[in-house]
Amino acid sequence: MEDLIATFMPRFVAIATKRISLALELATKRTPDSVTAIARELHAIAGEAGLLGLEAIEAHARTGEGLAKKVRTSRSDADADALLASLTELKGAIDRVAPTSATSG
Repeated sequence: MEDLIATFMPRFVAIATKRISLALELATKRTPDSVTAIARELHAIAGEAGLLGLEAIEAHARTGEGLAKKVRTSRSDADADALLASLTELKGAIDRVAPTSATSG
């Protein structure tokens, strides 16, 4: 199982990094269409993280997805700020699981 995770982790990190970057960019627009797209990206990250057993990232993504749905309904600045903070936390969590480029000799 560890070999499988080691094989797919770099791919997950690359894709999740693109997804979270897009979500952060969309979060600055604060439009109903952008929060729908953010929720979609976070849903994908959560599913992919779940497949790799990355429970903390999955939980962060699910929380963010819920916040995006809340923003879509409330359209409040406070909820939008909470979503942005959640996205920033998720980005940090993804960065922390990124494999290092160092190799063992």
